[in-house]
This record gives sequence, structure tokens and C-alpha cells, in this order.
Amino acid sequence: MKSVSYAPKLALVTLGDPREEVPWREEEARRGVGLFHILSSTGMEVRASEIVVRSQKEAEAEVGRLLEWGADLVLLYIPIWTYPSITVRAAEVALKRAPLVAVYGDVLSGLLASAGALGQVGLRKVVLWGPAGEVAGRVAKLARAAMAARRLEGSTFGMIGGRALGMYTVTADPAQVKAVFGVDVEHVDQLEVLKRAESFSEELVEKHFRWLAERAGRIAYDGRVLTEEKLKRQIRVYLALKSIVRERGFAFCGLKCQPELSDGYVNACVAVALLNDPYDAEGAKEPVVCSCESDVDGALTMQLLKLVSGGKPTTLMDLLVYDWERQLLFMGNCGGMATWFAETSPKPEENLRGVHLLPQIQGKAGGAATQYVAPERTFTIARLYRVAGRYRMVLMVAKSVRVDRSELKRSMEPWPHIVVRMRPESVRKLVETVGANHLHAVEGDYGEELKALCWLKGIEVHEIEP
Repeated sequence: MKSVSYAPKLALVTLGDPREEVPWREEEARRGVGLFHILSSTGMEVRASEIVVRSQKEAEAEVGRLLEWGADLVLLYIPIWTYPSITVRAAEVALKRAPLVAVYGDVLSGLLASAGALGQVGLRKVVLWGPAGEVAGRVAKLARAAMAARRLEGSTFGMIGGRALGMYTVTADPAQVKAVFGVDVEHVDQLEVLKRAESFSEELVEKHFRWLAERAGRIAYDGRVLTEEKLKRQIRVYLALKSIVRERGFAFCGLKCQPELSDGYVNACVAVALLNDPYDAEGAKEPVVCSCESDVDGALTMQLLKLVSGGKPTTLMDLLVYDWERQLLFMGNCGGMATWFAETSPKPEENLRGVHLLPQIQGKAGGAATQYVAPERTFTIARLYRVAGRYRMVLMVAKSVRVDRSELKRSMEPWPHIVVRMRPESVRKLVETVGANHLHAVEGDYGEELKALCWLKGIEVHEIEP
């Protein structure tokens, strides 16, 4: 499998003073080299200007060359002084293809003259100042946000099926999605899933079935809702989704499932979980974001979380119940959560041994749900939603608590869960703020990246402190 790189590309352009009689000209270049090495240590791909830029013409040439390389973010570095007109020209060229520029300087007069000029002419920029190591960390977060914005541009979301269960919040205007995020929305009928599901060989289905059955911690066949035949049907749906995504070139997708598939063929919980996973019977693979109920804004949120986190699996969860006594919020979903979250391990065996395949509690056709409780981790939890046609995002960074499986009886027992500790006032604020019943998570703290990305897109962020 060809691996996908999620290292953001940073262009470092050192700007200098055009006047030959001014000292520090060689020092400018040396400082630029030092900053290059510090930035490179953060995991970004960094390319620097080949010269210290001292004119508008040089700015055009050097920034243009780095844009051709594919820079996600351009950092304009001003070690001493440069003419602000040079900074403005460099930024103008950069913003033709990069979402924003950052400007950083060692001497405040040089930094502020250029930053003020960029602000006066209305160019999108972030001003940075402080120790180089601290600044490098901030630049890395900005670069990840810029990379996510760039990678969304021109991608396609595959909407498989339409609105599920009468929910307005899972739908979206394709024109608005294109205008805000640069994402095309392409519709595929669920009939395509059914046609493909029955086209795969018994050998291929058996291979994937055995791989899953031999690694799952438990399979609770009941002879009615969950049988071997129905679990194999869920495998067939997974293979169908995987082939549709590959052939249509979808970057991410959503599946309606209910009620047509869940009543007439099999529920798609296992299929959606496996698509979101970084592995299957074929080995390691790229996680493909797939939202339950073809939730468009949910899938957009999940894809953003995947991009800013460097390609990690993401989740779709319902807000379920709150334990007032212990201040625990239970969140889960029948199948929109990758099995990877059972242990967040790079080894599928370690994750799957914590997954119990239990009879699903919804859908007349039956099938399995993928029950587990996520371990204690830090999660970034977010949701894009709309109020009167305008996008907003609710965002929080919270620590999870691993409760015993028996405690899931108070929630939706067969489902996978993430349980986080939250104060009642924080849960109340979340409930009164978020305009949907779904939330989404990725392991790790990527709150600053999401805030930067929303700033780029003009999206208001409502941050919740757990």
C-alpha cells in the first residue's frame, strides 16, 4: 500500500534589507539557516528560499518557486529589517495559492512595519514573535491547518443514499459545501451498494470474515439478529463501500443505511467501522472517513480531524446520556466508530480483542454492532453545524474515562463508546450550543489547528471547557 504523507509543507522565505551599506547582511542569512533547522525538527517538510530576498522581483521568483513545490504555508522571516513593500509583494504572491502567510521577526521594528503593512492592505496573515523554538511549535499548528484547508480543496465527498430518519442536520447544500470548503458532493444510490455486495466471491468474503472473527474479543451469535450469514453480509457491504470509494475517487463518504439497508439487507455498522479503520484483512490501509446516516457536516468534521491529526482514524458519535453523580458524558454510535479506538494501537489484534460483536438493536435485517469502551486518552471533540445557513463549530479537548462494559446498560449497550469527564455546566453549554446530535473525535489535542482552520474559513468557534 502506498502511504499517504500528512507532513505539512512549509516555505521559509528570509527577507532582507536592500541597502548595501546596512550591516548584518550575512547575519540575516545565518539566522535564516538556524530557523530552518529548528522548523525542520517539528515534523514539517521545510524548504527555504535560495537567497535572502531583497527586492519585489526576487520575492515574486522565490515565493513562486516554493508554491510550485506545493507549500501549504509561507513563513516570511524578517531577522532585522526589510522594506515592507517587499513583504507585501511576497504575501500577495503567496496568497494566490496558499491559504495564509505567517510573518516572524527577531527585531520588533522590522516585524511590526511589515505586519502593519500586511494588515493595512488587507492580506490574511498571522504575526508571530518570541523564542524560535516556541514559534516553531505555533508554525507547525498553523501549517497543519493550512494543509487541511488545501487538501479539502478539490476533493469529493461521496453521499451514498440521502437523508436518513428525517434528520435535517445530516443534510447540507452542495453549493455551500463547495463555496466554503472547496469540496464537491457527489450522490450515489444505495442500490449500487447492494449490487456490488452480492458480486464478491465467497473466497474474498471468507478471507475478510475469518480475519475479523479470529481477532474479535467476542461474537455473540443469537441465531436471529446476529448470525454468521448476516456478519458476512456486513463484510460484503464493507467491500462494496471500499470499491465505490476507490473507483469514484472519493476522499471521504457517508452512507445512509437506515432504513433501506438496515431493514432490507443488513445494518452497515461493521462496514462503516472497518472503512474508518487503518487496517483490514489485506493489511494496513488508509482510513477512509465514512459518516453514518450520510451526515455531510459530520463527514466534513471527521475529514478535518483526520487531516490536522496526520491521518488518524476519526469517529461519529451520538451524545447519549450523562451520569450526574460521576460527571461522565457517554457518547457512542452503532457503527460510525473505527475499531481502532478500542485501544488506539497500531496493531489490529490489540484493538480487535477489545471489540465485542453484539446483536444490533435497530434495523429489521439485523447484524452486529461493535461494542467497546475507549481507553483513557486525550481527545479533540468537534462538530461543524449550521444556524440559519451559517457554519459554526463546537470544539473541546477532553480526557476520556474507561468505564466497565456493564455500565453501558444505562446508555446503548451494544454500541462502542467514548466516555469523557465533564462538569454539568459544561454539558449544559454543549447541549445548548451544538446544533446536532452527532459529535466527532480524534485522539490527541488539535484544538489550535481547528481554531486556525475555522478562522481561515470564517467559521465561528464555540469552545467548551470540560
